[in-house]
This record gives sequence, structure tokens and C-alpha cells, in this order.
Amino acid sequence: MKNQSDKITLLVVRDAGNPVRKIQISKPMAVALPAAAVLSLSSLISSMHYYASRSIQELEAEAAALSSQNVRLEQAVADKEKALQVVQNEALGLVGEAKEIKDQLKSADSLQRELQSFVSKPKGASSSEAKSASPSAITIRIGAFHTVIEHTPALQVEGEYIASYGGNREEVSAVRETKDELTEIGSMLEEMVRSLSGTVLEAKKADTARLQREDFLWPTSSRMISSSFGYRTDPFKGSPAFHAGIDIAAQEGDVVFAAQGGEVFAAEQSAARGNYIVIDHANGLQTLYMHLNSLDVSAGDNVAKGQKIGRVGSTGRSTAPHLHFQVVKQNKNVNPLSYVKQD
Repeated sequence: MKNQSDKITLLVVRDAGNPVRKIQISKPMAVALPAAAVLSLSSLISSMHYYASRSIQELEAEAAALSSQNVRLEQAVADKEKALQVVQNEALGLVGEAKEIKDQLKSADSLQRELQSFVSKPKGASSSEAKSASPSAITIRIGAFHTVIEHTPALQVEGEYIASYGGNREEVSAVRETKDELTEIGSMLEEMVRSLSGTVLEAKKADTARLQREDFLWPTSSRMISSSFGYRTDPFKGSPAFHAGIDIAAQEGDVVFAAQGGEVFAAEQSAARGNYIVIDHANGLQTLYMHLNSLDVSAGDNVAKGQKIGRVGSTGRSTAPHLHFQVVKQNKNVNPLSYVKQD
């Protein structure tokens, strides 16, 4: 660069083989060009800063909107989880109620069958005939309860149920409605079981009275009572003792008959009773036959009224051939003469 008066000469050197080119510009221009360049650069930087600031603001606004949306989504998820927990809790409660109702149904079924054995079996009918009787209104009603339980979708909980419910208000409401229905069914079943229990109890009493009216068969051919029911003088000790049955004097080897039909509970031998038989009858009744010479039945056998079960003897704690005949009702000894007639 070279100064000449008020101008400035610029030498432009290109290639080695080309001549040097001279350019002369005035001093004001030389000052103005760098200033213009600086201003242009400054303007460019300012523009870039402005646009960058605006972009940052837009990004911050978008970030804030996304954050707000994320908070709403988290809240929605939390609400869903809370609602699902409510559904699960309600579902678990339904499981318990359903089990209780099914237990009540089993009780009702059992009581109904027991009642049916009293009301549908005519005199002299067998158990198989009673079982084949047409279903009662109670049976139909219990069956209807079973149908309701099996076809209530809300009872299909444990896994499948919880997976099928997303937890919205309608589903929670449906579960609660089902729970209310189950509670109502449970109350109805409870009343039915209570009513059935009372009816069965009355039927048992009536059947016992019927059995008492239908005299048991006298258990042997002899009608001679040598010792009555109640307190007496013990033949071995000579002191007062309670006699739990009646003694029927008979000949050794006389046939002993079942006083009433039933199932042989025991046919055994003991030191006091000698050879003895215990027969279970309906409604908690038992008959006992002691001091037998021989046993013609075994435990588990079903015997008919009047069937030969053994022979009179004097085994065990006995002083002479006789039959000790005893009647037990609900585990309590009762006077056999309330069930059998001597003539």
C-alpha cells in the first residue's frame, strides 16, 4: 500500500507471471469500507441473535406446553390407577361375598335334601324312591340362585375380571351394582337357610313322633321282662344302679330280631356286654342287643324290621340267658317301652 496526496494506492498481486495491478481510492472511501463491513457484520450478528432468541422462546413455550401436557397425562394415569385399585378392591370383596353365598347355597341344598327325605318319602318308601321324587319349589328356587351366581360377570374376578376392566366410572359403578345384588341375594339366602333349618327341625320332631307311634317290633319271642328300665339293685354289687334298658328273660338260642330297619353300627364282643349289636335308625335313634350267644350280622349291614340278627345268650356280665334291649335317642338312653309294646 502506498500514499499519494489524498489517495491511497492498492497494489493487487495475482500470479507471478501477471503484472501488478494498481487501484487508487480516496482516504474517506478507505475508512468507509471497513466501517461498512463492521456495520454489516454487526447487523448480521444482531439479526442472528434476534432470530435465535425468538427460536429459543418458541422452544421454551413448546417445552412448557409439553410439560403441562405431561402433568395432565401423569394425573390421568394416576386417576386410572386409583380407579383400577378401587375396581380391584371391589372385585376382591365380590370374591368373598360370592364364596359366602356359595357356602349358603350348599347349606340350603343340604337342608333341602334333608327336608325332601321327610316330605317326599311316603310311608314304607325306600331312600332311592325318595331321591327320585320330583323337585320341590325350594329346589327350583335354589337352582335359580345358582344360575344367578354363575351368570353374574362381576363374579369372574381373580385375573380375568381385573384384566377386563380398565377402571372407569361406569365399570366401578357396575361392580358396585353387582355387589349390591349379591348382598340382596345373600340376605334372601340367609333367610331361606334360617327358614329351612326350622322346617327341618320340625320335620325331625314329626318323624320321631311318627316312629314312636309306629311301635318297634318286640325283639324276641319271649315277653317276660326280668329287669325294667331305671334304677334297680345291681345283681353283682347289690347296690342301687341305673339300668339303661330292659332285660327280657329267654331261652338260650332263642332268635333275636331287629326291632326296626336300619344299618348295623357295631357287631362286636366286650367283657361287660358280651356279644352285642348296635343298629342305627333314622333321626338319631339306636337299638342295642346284648349278651347274645351268636351274631348273624356285621357292621355296615343294612337290616330290615323283623330280620334275624342273632340268638339269645348269657355272654359278658350276665347271670342267666336273657336279652338286654336298649334304646338310645340323640345319645341319651330312653325307656324302650316308649317304642315297643309287650303284647
